[in-house]
Amino acid sequence: MLRRCVVLALLAVLTIPFSAALAKDYVVRKIISGDTVQLESGEVVRYIGVATPGLNSKEGGAEFYASQAVRYNKRLVFMKKVRLEFDTKKKDEKGNLLAYVFVKKTFVNADLIRNGYARADVSGPNIKYRDALLDAQRRAKADDKGIWSEKKEDTEKYYIGNKRTSIFHRPACKMVQAIPEKSKIIFHNRSDAIKIGYVPCKICKP
Repeated sequence: MLRRCVVLALLAVLTIPFSAALAKDYVVRKIISGDTVQLESGEVVRYIGVATPGLNSKEGGAEFYASQAVRYNKRLVFMKKVRLEFDTKKKDEKGNLLAYVFVKKTFVNADLIRNGYARADVSGPNIKYRDALLDAQRRAKADDKGIWSEKKEDTEKYYIGNKRTSIFHRPACKMVQAIPEKSKIIFHNRSDAIKIGYVPCKICKP
């Protein structure tokens, strides 16, 4: 009887898929940018197929939506267990890991792109989820989300910004009523607001 149990146990182990047997959870301890994190092991991970705005552009300062991308990335993975999936090329020239990142059922790479915090960068050789990432980008562009809202045309004569939150709104937005007068700033077009780091309200979508 004991021998039979041992044999059955061995067969159960052998029938587990090899990838599942090697599955391992990692914990993110530091957010470096919108598309780069550091694990508890000290290893740095760059997200495959994702290009978020730079925190330090050549012109100086952060690019449009860079700080928002960092905050969203932190919300998704900071101090959470993540599963890493690798592709053809496992490391970049600096020795950083290149990976698809998952938090439970959330595909972090695609989530960043779908919500407008990043562009899809699928030039290769890592193209396993190319179609999924490009589809996420198409949907974000169609909805003028995040980085894709920068070029949107003006539909109001002016916009009202909140100095405390760096968010700008349509004049009729319900959120404007809660902004103290001393915190209000008027923009005559969207471009002026975006140039100094303001982002569109998610409710009125200016």
